[in-house]
Amino acid sequence: MSGGIKRGSLLSVFSYLLIVSAIFIAVTLVTGKDGEFINNMEQLDGFDFSSRIAFIPPELFERYPEALYTPEDFSASLTVPPTAWDSGRSDFATYRLVLNLTEGTVYGLSGLSATHAMTLWVNGVVSVSAGRPGNSMESTTPGTNYFTVYFTAGAYPTEIIIQRSSFILVHGGRLNHIYLAEQQLITSRNILAHVRVSFFVGITLMAALIYFGLFLFFRKQQHFMWFSLVCAMIALRTIGIDFRLIATLLPNLDWHLDYLIGYLSTSGFVVFVFLYLDSVFKTPGVNRILKFSAIIFYVFHAVFMLLTPPIVYSQFQIHYNISIMVFSVALIANIVWIVFKHPEKRHIEHILVLSASVSNAVLGASEVALRNATPQMTANYTQAGAIVFIFINTIALALYFRRTESELAIANEQKQRLEAEELRLEADNAMLDSLSRMKTEYLANMSHEIRTPLTVISGDVQRVGRLLGKYDLDNEKVSQSLIRAQEEIMHVARLVENSLKMAAMQESKEKMKLIDAASLFTTSAEVCRGIIEKQGNNLIIKAEKNLPHILGNADQLIQVLTNLLTNANKHTKNGEISVSVELEKMSGEAGGRHVAVTVKDNGTGIAAELLPHVFERGASGSGSTGIGLPISKNVVEAHGGTISITESQKGTAVTFTIPVYDPEMST
Repeated sequence: MSGGIKRGSLLSVFSYLLIVSAIFIAVTLVTGKDGEFINNMEQLDGFDFSSRIAFIPPELFERYPEALYTPEDFSASLTVPPTAWDSGRSDFATYRLVLNLTEGTVYGLSGLSATHAMTLWVNGVVSVSAGRPGNSMESTTPGTNYFTVYFTAGAYPTEIIIQRSSFILVHGGRLNHIYLAEQQLITSRNILAHVRVSFFVGITLMAALIYFGLFLFFRKQQHFMWFSLVCAMIALRTIGIDFRLIATLLPNLDWHLDYLIGYLSTSGFVVFVFLYLDSVFKTPGVNRILKFSAIIFYVFHAVFMLLTPPIVYSQFQIHYNISIMVFSVALIANIVWIVFKHPEKRHIEHILVLSASVSNAVLGASEVALRNATPQMTANYTQAGAIVFIFINTIALALYFRRTESELAIANEQKQRLEAEELRLEADNAMLDSLSRMKTEYLANMSHEIRTPLTVISGDVQRVGRLLGKYDLDNEKVSQSLIRAQEEIMHVARLVENSLKMAAMQESKEKMKLIDAASLFTTSAEVCRGIIEKQGNNLIIKAEKNLPHILGNADQLIQVLTNLLTNANKHTKNGEISVSVELEKMSGEAGGRHVAVTVKDNGTGIAAELLPHVFERGASGSGSTGIGLPISKNVVEAHGGTISITESQKGTAVTFTIPVYDPEMST
């Protein structure tokens, strides 16, 4: 299982996730259950307000557009006849609803005030005042609030009159649905609704504080900070929109600021979700471009809303909503592609975060679509989606943190082990350096001492040969003996020279150090990128993570890789060259684990007659010296590895292996 999560652990995580999600979705939906939608006046006349709550739409009210009537106006018959609801938009209007209610019974009326100014009368008494309605922008004072009023029905029909004005936004305002029932039902509904909202805000604020605290302790875990801000934006939006709790907390808050909080918290939510997902998935490229584009757009939108009046920025509200959907869909699609393309992004926590993001986006979009298509819909999918989002991400972040800390502990342990090994190797190298210097001095002295008598003997042999020729002493046996003596002298001289060379090579081998194979070869390949791309070729570098260390001479191994890349680049134009570094188990006499480095191209390749001789000195099909591959072969074999070359219709691949460092074998 990817990410080191066993099947049993995975099932436990999903079981816990399912239980938690079911509980909180149930709390949200049950406490959010509202009244029964009323379709017509006949249904309202026979409604049982003692056991059910009526959810009354604006369309049941008589509508008087472009007029602000009072109860006195209706009593004096100073009004014109009402108009149909589809008769066009009105910036200010009066609404009237007459109900036959049970005399002496206390009823409750509850709902969100009309946008963006409203006065409500019940039986001629002003019961609600949110702002001040007027017949022009100058005479209107905007304001919105959530209201609940109680009244006792009299002997006459109950008359509800509402004045509404909206000159603030370009798309106008609306009269919202209201809830009507006997007092105890409205009170119970409001209590449940406040419990739901308070419960939801409490959860989100608690999550925000917890994860911000975690960020303060673990500064490198930036996803804690971004997730904390996501939760804070959810809480802020809920306080500003649901039941207008912010008006209860801050009764003197300016209407415009109250309005801005709802929209700017939505913008903040989108931006911080982008930053959170980018921090979790750590993805470059398109995702970075998308992220910064979204940030710039939403910052611009926030500044634009702060600096312009509502009548101006509301003209672009549809563009704002479309941009949210476009950026969200693009981000999720890009992350799905990243998870599909990169196996290291498929840990269980990545799948959970992605699932939470998709489910939250789907639930939010579904609520918007259903509310537009079905006005009587009362379920709050956005809150349910937000709760699921928070709890799924809480589990995901716990798993992410556990895996990160586990990897960090392993890395620290490996680092300590390598540091101890390096100290031991430094001590061994110091001793070997001392012995090597003594050996080198001894060989140098011995070479000097041997070369002197050899030079004398060689000179004497040559002089004897010249004397024989001078005195015409033609003795074949003597001549042959002198020739053999000269050859043996030269042979001994070569042995001395080879001894010095072998000493130098041995000294180089003794200076080998522990090397991080992945870092060495990827960095070296990256250095060659400029030369390769200048030839029109694309360089691809792949290396397995957590490769074991090798023991070697870094300079010599870099030279090998450089030789292979140079050869590949020389025989490839406008093609592709790849370098892969991976761990493989060798079979046969080589045995053990080796780090294998493969340089592959799709170039012109090597002639079939030349392929068996490529590792021989001077063998070249391009007019070069032909010593690159032989030198590479000598270096690789000196490190205990192998090198091979394969040819196909798709190009050439050269692979060399270096044994993995084994402390037990080195002792």
